[in-house]
Amino acid sequence: MKPALTFKLSISAVTILLFLSSATSGSAWQDSFITLSSEVRRVFGAAHPAVVRVRARQDSAETVGSGFFIDRVGTVVTLAELVGQAREIQVESKTGTLPAVLVGQDGRSGLAILRTRPTQPTPFLRFASGSEAVPGSFLVGVGYPFNLSASPIVALVLGMDRQFQDRLFCVSHLRVDVTVSPGELGAPLLNSKGLVVGVITMVVNEGKWAYALPGRAAERVIADVRQYGRVRYAWAGVGVARVSNDPGGSAVVITRLFPNSSATASGLQEGDRLERINGKPVHHLADVVDASFYAPVGRPMTILVSRDGKTKAFSLLAGERPLDSPGETPGASPVTAETSRTRSSGEAPVQKVMRAGPN
Repeated sequence: MKPALTFKLSISAVTILLFLSSATSGSAWQDSFITLSSEVRRVFGAAHPAVVRVRARQDSAETVGSGFFIDRVGTVVTLAELVGQAREIQVESKTGTLPAVLVGQDGRSGLAILRTRPTQPTPFLRFASGSEAVPGSFLVGVGYPFNLSASPIVALVLGMDRQFQDRLFCVSHLRVDVTVSPGELGAPLLNSKGLVVGVITMVVNEGKWAYALPGRAAERVIADVRQYGRVRYAWAGVGVARVSNDPGGSAVVITRLFPNSSATASGLQEGDRLERINGKPVHHLADVVDASFYAPVGRPMTILVSRDGKTKAFSLLAGERPLDSPGETPGASPVTAETSRTRSSGEAPVQKVMRAGPN
């Protein structure tokens, strides 16, 4: 007889379920819980074969985390913090253990791509198209806690954040209320269709909630690593700031045009109020960061600004962000699972990857 499948619920998820139980009759509450359990089991059962445990060894130390196949030829997505400069990497799946080699990794997003050579096609997960996770929605995660077998976790989406304390993300991340155990970093978060909407990259508050790189962002990182061996981040050469004394309310304005960038010859001016970038409205600094992240290098960027009460459109070629460009720099604030010492009693600790001792 197979053991019963159990899954973890975050505090917020439990609170919501308790609220629903108090607002419904006993039988209706039981039906709701049975439905939730059934959905979790269904998503977990379908995704489980494609999720793997990643073991990376360097000298006498070993790091352990999760990852998942993204195609039939054994390509694995996991965290850069897990594999680092490991001399030996192994991927453990439901069907066995495979050696793996590092294809590429990206410090800003925190992702790493591995290649295995399976003897038969591997089950794999697909990414959700666009943004399919909104605050208040539930997601199902699948990972390998500690040295145990794969297990499901239920996550509640809390919002989208551009940064956590002093850590600047390369793109807005999903903030999720989820209980994550050591070994589950790198796990995929799935919607009810079994599509990946996020990859857990950082855990805070002693594992009680986490940040996840959106699935769309992960796809963009994977595509660049496969094609160029690295991620090419777009850069327009424009400095921006948010101001609150704008006549139209809070706004994002251009504060600087950097020399030797396409912005200097575009017609943009300091003081222009940003309205849209590539068709996406700009209300916050995060909107500018996200637009730059998803902009393909070498292709035109369409920027709409407000100047002297009139809307003006400009086009400039998205260049590749220089290593010495202002703002975020590689390695400065990567979204990884590294340990962060708290600098004040109000800061939440960041969970590190699970490390095994010498053996």
